[in-house]
Amino acid sequence: MPNNHLFMPADSVPADSVPVDPVPVGAPVGSVPVRPPDLRPRPRRPRRRPAALIPVLLALLAGAGLQACQQPQLPTPTPPTPPSPSATAPAPALYSPTSLWNTLVPPDTGADANSATMLRTVVEAARAQGFVIAVREWSRPLHYADATTPRHTVTLTAPWAPASTISGVPIPAHTVPDPAGDGHMVIIDRSTGCEYDFWQAVRNADGGWSASWANATSTAGPGWYPRGLSATGSGAAGAAGVIRPEELRDGEIRHALFFAYPQTRAGAPVLPATEADGTSTNVGAIPEGARLQLDPGVDLSTLGLNQYEMIIARALQRYGMILGDTGGGVGLVAQNPLSTTVPYPWGDQTYVGLPQSLLTHMRVLTLGEPNDNATSIEPTPCATLR
Repeated sequence: MPNNHLFMPADSVPADSVPVDPVPVGAPVGSVPVRPPDLRPRPRRPRRRPAALIPVLLALLAGAGLQACQQPQLPTPTPPTPPSPSATAPAPALYSPTSLWNTLVPPDTGADANSATMLRTVVEAARAQGFVIAVREWSRPLHYADATTPRHTVTLTAPWAPASTISGVPIPAHTVPDPAGDGHMVIIDRSTGCEYDFWQAVRNADGGWSASWANATSTAGPGWYPRGLSATGSGAAGAAGVIRPEELRDGEIRHALFFAYPQTRAGAPVLPATEADGTSTNVGAIPEGARLQLDPGVDLSTLGLNQYEMIIARALQRYGMILGDTGGGVGLVAQNPLSTTVPYPWGDQTYVGLPQSLLTHMRVLTLGEPNDNATSIEPTPCATLR
């Protein structure tokens, strides 16, 4: 386990808490390693597999593969060294200043009437499967392109995909996807401000690329695909809410954080989310698009946090975290080290445990309006989907 914060003692959760979906048979509560965000795009129908089955299905994936989603086998990547950024360059700002990702929680924002019930499912999920940052698996490689980067046409292979190719995609030579089953990959073109988001990306033997799904959006926009069909379950852009090593080095995260957990509510998401993959009918299930905030009145100096935990906790007080996908445990997402040479303060870890005491001081903010619009491809100057 990454550290002693990963699992919560059973007696620290209220006895009347709302139960979460069961963990796999034979796995005692409190001993199941977390499987951080299981992020995959899908139109609202068909739904994704239940998150409680993720550990079992990942084991199957290592052998026979997951035929239902036609998931390609993803070899452990051994990429060339990515270009070294400036030792002092800050992480680039992403998305509109008015995006929910980049706006502070207004001081007069109230908690949702069902906040306590919903929060109990978060605490229980963390107790059962962990509260972590996904770093080397189930995370996001963020690669940067420019006007000189060769453009590619990527084949899209998911059986439900409404397009078979995405063309005009700049893919640097050093680009690699995340090695876990979702194979996430994000490319940001600095010359155009376009972002390209992939799910289950694969470099083919001939040097070309394929993916189960990919889409493109502008980094000057809201950080959400307006009609869904993203590379996440909620319509969030791939780089949205991702923790980057420059932010921890510089001592401040100036945006909300993306998180996943098992009890995503079945049915429509709430704004700003534009699609959903939840299946839970639990009374405490949280809809995708919900924003949670760490109580700004909590004195963080009393919680025994280390330096990077303090930086993350301050961001949770100021900006909060937005539910962006279904996954095992409660997981934040970091930039995968495969795509950066800037070190993380925690060293070389696959998952980094966070103090679960932070979750007990959270609240679910008043939910946005339900968004039940149908998903469809949004035309974009960044790429052509056919």
